[in-house]
Amino acid sequence: MRNTHVLTEAAIELALFAVLFLLALYVPVIGIVATLFLALPFMVFTMRHGWIPAMLLLAAALVVSGLIGSLLALPMALMFGTFGIAVGALLSKQRNRYVVLLVGTFVFLANIVLDYIISIQFLHVDLIQDTLALVRESFDTAMRLMEGMGQAPSLEMQRQIEQGLKLIGYMIPTLFVIAALALSYVTIIVSLPVMKRLKLPVGSWPPFRELTWPKSVLWIYVVVLLLSLFPLEEGSFAYMAVLNVSYVLHLAMIVQGFSFLYAVAYKKGIAKGVVVAGTVLCLFLPFLLYLVAIFGIIDLGFDLRRRI
Repeated sequence: MRNTHVLTEAAIELALFAVLFLLALYVPVIGIVATLFLALPFMVFTMRHGWIPAMLLLAAALVVSGLIGSLLALPMALMFGTFGIAVGALLSKQRNRYVVLLVGTFVFLANIVLDYIISIQFLHVDLIQDTLALVRESFDTAMRLMEGMGQAPSLEMQRQIEQGLKLIGYMIPTLFVIAALALSYVTIIVSLPVMKRLKLPVGSWPPFRELTWPKSVLWIYVVVLLLSLFPLEEGSFAYMAVLNVSYVLHLAMIVQGFSFLYAVAYKKGIAKGVVVAGTVLCLFLPFLLYLVAIFGIIDLGFDLRRRI
């Protein structure tokens, strides 16, 4: 009887996934919204029946996605399927939602990197480098037009723009991490209300002011900063690794700093409106973000929030 119930629900979730997948592939505007819900059937099924039956559902979903789209559609189904199973398994165990978000980010990141490697190795298509080449070509064309009009920008400005394009090329891993984090957060946010309506135990977000990284993150950050002082060859693997890890950890320190400031504001009874306005101001003024990161480093190293 139980097996019949599991199979019936699996068929329902598979049909729901097929409809969402069709919308995501072939309907321009609605498809964007449908894409964000692709992981939902896997989350619900995993929470109700565990990850092993959910893996069988994923296998069936891959077959269906191949029939609906093509072999090129399989990575998309695999990405959201594995994400849904991972998130559903963690939510069923009542894990901290920040842990769920972090694991979901890693799952998306692994899929993005895998898809990027497959695209380069087997399809011989590098979308990022092709896009950067197109931007460089547009930049060169604009420079020639401005020179023809007698309004050529200074050499320093041209050098800065060219350096910025090179930096974007070096920071592809960081861009992947940011994209994975954003996609993970949005996917979880849109899925949680539906799971609540289905009376699934999804828990709640802990207060942001309680968020803190392990102290090992700070030591890794210090080591990376020390490595960045060495003269690494630009474009080398070591150079790109240190550059990307330092940027990702710097973002982590900014998050730690905001968490610390939120905790201080809560203890001091500062109005939420003021806190939100201050956060927005910091996001628009980059030099303030450096101060926030410094607060994060001090808080993580000396447990500052407990001393205030």
